[in-house]
Order: sequence, then structure tokens, then C-alpha cells
Amino acid sequence: MTRTKTLRAIRFGSFSLVAALIVAYAVWRSLNYARGPEIIIDSPADGSTITATTTIVSGQVLRATSLSLNGDSISVDQNGDFHETIIVFPGVNDLSMTATDRFGRTSNRQLEILGAAR
Repeated sequence: MTRTKTLRAIRFGSFSLVAALIVAYAVWRSLNYARGPEIIIDSPADGSTITATTTIVSGQVLRATSLSLNGDSISVDQNGDFHETIIVFPGVNDLSMTATDRFGRTSNRQLEILGAAR
């Protein structure tokens, strides 16, 4: 193999590697758009019975810029964790959480807890 052919092969290989890295990065970044926001509720469990007058709804939200619980905005820390104290009324309490990402897409989670009679 001549020196010229070797240099061409090295240039082609380098260009191909850079192009592959650019494509891989673009695919990786577009996955956030494809997946949308996600809500993970740690507590309380869906269908659980709460004996206290209040409980803490906690969990994590992924790929979201805002989060609401029954229409009220909830604070989310830099890691996506949230903790919100709510009043539990006797009987069925329906909780609706909505997360919105930077592209305006939403994700919803419904949770039903039962407040024990006092």
C-alpha cells in the first residue's frame, strides 16, 4: 500500500468515526423527545387506606419542566424528586398528577386513596 492510499484510508476512517459519533449523539438527544415526561409515585400506594388527616405524596418526575397535583403546581427539586403534603378526607380521594416537558407534551397519573373514617 502506498503512502497516499494509507493517508486516504486514515482520513476516511477518521471521518467515518466522527460521523458515527455525531449520529449517535443526535439519536441519544432525540430519545428525550421520543420518551416524553414520566411520573413515578413512591407513596402512597394506589388503593391504600390512610388513617391520618394528612399524607405526603412523594416520588420522582423524569424529563419534565412542571408538575401539578389536582391542578396545583408542585415544587420539584433538581433531581426531579417531589414531596407534597395533602389533606386526606374520609372516603375516596382521587389524585391526578400531570407532568409537562419542555416540548409541551404531558403525562398523567391517577391515584386513588381511601381516607379512613374518623
